[in-house]
Amino acid sequence: MGEPEILVPDSGAVFTFGKTKFAENMPSKFWFKHDIPTYLSCGDEHTAIVTGNNKLYMFGSNNWGQLGLGSKSTISKPTCVKALKPEKVKLAACGRNHTLVSTEGGSVYAAGGNNEGQLGLGDTEERNTFHRISFFTSQHNIKQLSAGSNTSAALTEDGILFMWGDNSEGQIGLKNMSNVCVPHQVTIGKPISWISCGYYHSAFVT
Repeated sequence: MGEPEILVPDSGAVFTFGKTKFAENMPSKFWFKHDIPTYLSCGDEHTAIVTGNNKLYMFGSNNWGQLGLGSKSTISKPTCVKALKPEKVKLAACGRNHTLVSTEGGSVYAAGGNNEGQLGLGDTEERNTFHRISFFTSQHNIKQLSAGSNTSAALTEDGILFMWGDNSEGQIGLKNMSNVCVPHQVTIGKPISWISCGYYHSAFVT
């Protein structure tokens, strides 16, 4: 959460380690046959993996449906999100209890917790499957996604930043708003090149 993407070695193996509530606290290794993971994102207790064939795999805690697999069951090994296979997933970002995904076609999807509107769907109802955020179209050309505790951000190739979700501490940079359920543009007078969302703050590079 709030970290840049992690590039995976050419071997195609994914290693995980650290504390977990659903498996032994020891390093694990996953192999992807006939496909190579190219992008990783970790939330509080869940992980997203995007492969070279533009498939999305999810695993980990799923109390809010943040894995987008249609249930709230914990998943201990990477599981393909079949509903998004036709979409050709490009990027993923895991927050505390939600997940954002963008596709080659320019769509942005969200799943999981939504108490502060962090899914960008215009309401505060959680989703256990990925729903498309209608605000975004192919014209936005998403370069980067970032997900914080209950905040979300999308950055376009031309440096335009959109943010939504919890703003109780001003973490999405919009004045006089406690939370925002749909994407809003955040402007600083110059293009932005990188964004990272933390628990209660955000940072970007121009």
